[in-house]
Amino acid sequence: MERDVVSKPNRRLVLGSTVGAVLTGALAPTASATVPSTVTVRSPNGLLRVTVLVANGRLRYEVVRRGQVLVAPSGLGLDLAGWPSLTGGLVVESVERRTIDESWRPVWGPDALVRNHARECVLRTVQSESGLRLDLVVRVFDDGVGFRYHLPAQAGLDTCTITAERTEFALPPTATSWSLAAGADWNADERHYRRAPLSDVDTAQTPLTLSTSDGQHLVVHEAALIDYPSMTLVAEAGRPGAFNSELISLPDGTKARLSGEFSTPWRTLTIGDRPGDLAESHLIENLNEPCALADTSWISPGTYVGVWWELQRRHTTWTAGPRHGATTERVKQYIDLAREAGASHVLAEGWNTNAGGQWSGQDFLTPQPDLDLPEVLRHARANGIGFTAHNETRGFVDHYEQHLDTIFARYAELGIHAIKTGYATKFVLGGVNRSHFDQEAVRHYQRVVDVAARHQIMVIAHEAIKPTGLARTYPNMMTGEGVAGMEQHHYKGRLGNPPEQATILPFTRFMGGPADYTPGVLNVTWDPAGLGTRVQTTSAAQLALCSVFFSPLQMLADTPENYRSHPGFAYLKGMPASWDESRFLDCVIGDYTVVARRKDDTWYLGAITDEQDRTLRVPLRFLGPGRHSAEIYSDAAGTSWRDNPLPIDVRTTTVRSSTVLTLRLVAGGGTAIRFRPTRS
Repeated sequence: MERDVVSKPNRRLVLGSTVGAVLTGALAPTASATVPSTVTVRSPNGLLRVTVLVANGRLRYEVVRRGQVLVAPSGLGLDLAGWPSLTGGLVVESVERRTIDESWRPVWGPDALVRNHARECVLRTVQSESGLRLDLVVRVFDDGVGFRYHLPAQAGLDTCTITAERTEFALPPTATSWSLAAGADWNADERHYRRAPLSDVDTAQTPLTLSTSDGQHLVVHEAALIDYPSMTLVAEAGRPGAFNSELISLPDGTKARLSGEFSTPWRTLTIGDRPGDLAESHLIENLNEPCALADTSWISPGTYVGVWWELQRRHTTWTAGPRHGATTERVKQYIDLAREAGASHVLAEGWNTNAGGQWSGQDFLTPQPDLDLPEVLRHARANGIGFTAHNETRGFVDHYEQHLDTIFARYAELGIHAIKTGYATKFVLGGVNRSHFDQEAVRHYQRVVDVAARHQIMVIAHEAIKPTGLARTYPNMMTGEGVAGMEQHHYKGRLGNPPEQATILPFTRFMGGPADYTPGVLNVTWDPAGLGTRVQTTSAAQLALCSVFFSPLQMLADTPENYRSHPGFAYLKGMPASWDESRFLDCVIGDYTVVARRKDDTWYLGAITDEQDRTLRVPLRFLGPGRHSAEIYSDAAGTSWRDNPLPIDVRTTTVRSSTVLTLRLVAGGGTAIRFRPTRS
């Protein structure tokens, strides 16, 4: 459960609401006879305003901040099979308002304490023709907006089928955007973000990130995606900047099948003056329910190592044979590395029978003949290291679902409390080949998290649905993929991720939650199989990524041999994976990013740049009083991203909060710094 809730004094804590909240004017309705035609909801600081009204029978909304229109009047509604469209004929029956103000402590996260402060309005409408009731719930925070549809319990609507969601986003057409094209394929989220004028974007996955001409920043996404398809965006013809929601379809073309009272996911707009305001926002988490787990003591964030990068680089294999990677001896070597690094877990991909090859017929309980699982687990326990079992379904989801309880129960008996799931290529569920992102797929991912929680198992999910803040409710859902991470660097015919991608991701993919990017590859030119590919950064940039990117299970992806021969390994030893405080200090999306994160009294700073050399001046005002020892890991003189990426310079200096550091970053490079208080 969330560690505690700290509420403002002299106010009432109301339980059982969508989010446990401190309320003022709690759910105070406006009588039908005096229902206003237009309703305005302002943020607590008054800078952000959402106006909602019913015009010509359709719900519409507008978002204005500091006098600038960020979302011009846009339509809302749903289409239900067999009913008139809920985009017309609506009348507002009542309006209810409340203020939410609470503070909560995540089980893990980039910050140890989160404030959830918003003003909420519920518009209850009815369709005159059909009698259908539709509520619109709007919450306005200082850092953005969330709204969702609610179908209350009503006669004749015990079950329904949604054929379309009619949410519009009329965004500033002159804004600059960063986006991925919309798609339903398993790797739709694992591509490179494109910068373009918003008017040039035809479709987009969410998150979709914008920078307006007057310098405001905006992210369109969703929160609390449960039992519903993923939302993408499609540009509206002839209306520059305007997008319509497009839900990923079930195989029969419908969008969702619902029963009883139901709320859709929140449609979210995270808003700030700086790019850093976006990355520091907790709006997505705040729109999710509080922790649903009574006991979270077994959930342990930390770094992990394992048999993975050597497989990607084809040094060893997933499959059984003379070059099999996950052998008893090799996994024990990674356990020793984990102990040395201060990591909490070791991953072994290719540990189980029938791993590799066609990936079908996998046995997730029986190890390969050359892996002595009892001995591996004994060695792990002796060193205080957990074992992470790889469960790559290759999309054969029916088989996996049928055996989930059996698999996870056995893991719990063995003391295995972490898994890494995979759904590479297809997704066969219910005997049907479907999208990874439709309603049934979303249900499956949730079932895995639920069953895992019953057996006290943490989940790293690959090829799964994008994060939407659900880890607040289910904190055993630790981290996920849905990103072009380190894995993208090894494929033949590809150059790998260009350096600018890392400066875009904190303000796009990471807006929904943590990602298993798997950074920390220090020997960036290592190519044991002669693939002709390499990591497209310097070694120092890889160190910086470990604090720029957040994941409560953060992989240190390189091999034991590569780490022990590299001076940068010292920076990674004992690195936290959950933080007390995070600050995005100086960031320009697509150019450079500087992030500082604190655990107890130690700060870690990561600075990265794109394909351009940069000199940045970084004030250290975030440091506490007194002197601090700064261990600085930077690109050495003569380091070149393209031609000489390995040299690294390590030095220590003394700084204060009044110090302004000058960081010289080579193209594709970075700097990583650990600050510790100096004690007499």
